Amino acid sequence: MPGNSDMVELSKSKALFSATNVPPGGTCLSSFVLVSNGRGILVGKMAKPEVWVERFLVGPKFAPVYAESGKYLLPSRHLHWYEAPLDAAHSVMRDQIGVSLPKSRISLVDVQSHVSGDVNDEKEPPHWDICFLFRAELSERAGAKLRRPEWFSELLFKPPGSLRRDDFTRGHGDVLEAAGMIGPKRKARQSAR
Repeated sequence: MPGNSDMVELSKSKALFSATNVPPGGTCLSSFVLVSNGRGILVGKMAKPEVWVERFLVGPKFAPVYAESGKYLLPSRHLHWYEAPLDAAHSVMRDQIGVSLPKSRISLVDVQSHVSGDVNDEKEPPHWDICFLFRAELSERAGAKLRRPEWFSELLFKPPGSLRRDDFTRGHGDVLEAAGMIGPKRKARQSAR
């Protein structure tokens, strides 16, 4: 485990991941898909944590906690080694929510960096999430045909104005808030119209 001065130095070093240069709290690369039907965004509640561990790369320590929370999450998953973020987003659409959509209809809308924790905390070093946020539009008709897979206890479209950051688990509310879909940025964007 790096010492305190090592942690500060690491936070100022080049973000080049190699065997000797890895953030001590870990880093996740994830693709999120904002699926919209024109009236709301698709959110779900996790069921069957073992499926999320095996198929969607959620850590075995965390999946049961997320499922038990009863909170929403966005269609998303971590990237496989060397996988392109768009390929992961396409896989999320197809494999996680059962929608076959060409990659040309999935567009990148944001790239976000979230750090949870303090870079000077040796016992609990911070975790770094790099999030690729994509958008996929479905017609109301296509959205109505959507069927809930067994690994969701709920899967539905919710108006963004009805959602708060705390309604979500896994930091997914932070992703939506940073994108201006919920919270203060959304209100500011609506006021500017």
